[in-house]
Amino acid sequence: MDNYKIYESREKAGEVLAEEISKLNLQKPYLLAIPRGGIQVAEAIADKLKIHIDPIIVKKLPVPGNPEAGFGAITADGKRVIDEETVSYLGLSEDQINRIANNVMQEIHHRIEVYGDINQKKVESSDVIIVDDGVATGYSLIAAIKSIKDMRPNSVTAAIPVSSGSAYEKFSRLTDHVICPLIERTYFFAVGNYYREWYDLTEEEIKSILKKYRDKYQS
Repeated sequence: MDNYKIYESREKAGEVLAEEISKLNLQKPYLLAIPRGGIQVAEAIADKLKIHIDPIIVKKLPVPGNPEAGFGAITADGKRVIDEETVSYLGLSEDQINRIANNVMQEIHHRIEVYGDINQKKVESSDVIIVDDGVATGYSLIAAIKSIKDMRPNSVTAAIPVSSGSAYEKFSRLTDHVICPLIERTYFFAVGNYYREWYDLTEEEIKSILKKYRDKYQS
């Protein structure tokens, strides 16, 4: 296996995380996963802890004219994380940012209709685990963490198979526990480089996984 293909698949990465999470002995675990890839990683954790998976919907705020790049992220409850340095470099006005955020919120509402949403009442006093398949900039994960912390959980654990070093330094300060076996301090970082099997999940695949674990473990 070459240096960049660390995990066989998202499922296998989830197994690694599950073993570490089980050692935390969380009393009231509530498993949240960021679609799309985070849902697949969360499967092994759900089986290990015998709990269902709920999606936490968070989306990148795309750079105008270059939607693959982002200058921040926003959650379903409107929590924003903005990279002020990037915004300044791009010369984005507050009105432009608001328009982009409003468009992204429409996409978030669509995903909630398709996948469902978190149970805010359940978050309170729970030991929340937030899962994704990897972290490059950290915007989405940080927005998710901040959104959840506003709901007064007992604790927050970030469970991530791989992260860039710069993102890890940012999000690790915000949580009670971090499970991140691989932290890569390289200039050219892409999450997909750390999986042998890498593909985009369809909406139907995500819905199927969520239904499977709700049927299996949700009380």
